[in-house]
Amino acid sequence: MHDIIGPLIGRPMKDLLAFTRLTGDLVKAMLSCGKPVIAAVDGVAVGAGAILAMAADLRLATPEARCAFLFTRVGLAGCDMGACAMLPRIIGQGRAAELLYTGRTMTAQEGLSWGFWNALHPADHLDEEARALAQRLASGPTFAHSMTKTQLNQEWSMGLMEAIESEAQAQAICMATRDFERAYRAFAAREKPAFEGN
Repeated sequence: MHDIIGPLIGRPMKDLLAFTRLTGDLVKAMLSCGKPVIAAVDGVAVGAGAILAMAADLRLATPEARCAFLFTRVGLAGCDMGACAMLPRIIGQGRAAELLYTGRTMTAQEGLSWGFWNALHPADHLDEEARALAQRLASGPTFAHSMTKTQLNQEWSMGLMEAIESEAQAQAICMATRDFERAYRAFAAREKPAFEGN
């Protein structure tokens, strides 16, 4: 509160807009980095911390984790850093509206049942599980993962027909990769494919 919000009081609008754009740039970087981003939350993720968890592609937490989009509790709108665009897509419009209007805390169990968290793990296994998930993704078809991430982000603003065409093009691009050929040959030989990202 004192380190972030305090210095914003009384600042000119130009400075405030520069600050809010800067925070949004972090989310934009996460969305456009081309690789899946994994959040691992043990404890409290509120405000910008909740946004960073939300902006991750996959979210793991402990049963004790708590998450709150508490902007309205400090007199701000709940629409910070893409929350009004992303959160409803993750947990549904009604649940997102409740959290964004009230600033109340979402428990780990609520987050799991609503689809915000992909999985809950005990605190002493959280880092291990996050690293194992990252390793599974890194040893998979990384080019195809990048394409999947691109499509997940771009299709938010597409109609169904446009999305189907865009996915046809994305798959054709992936079919031209060596990883696709490697996967086929490994499948035919009943072996595990060794993806190389090309």
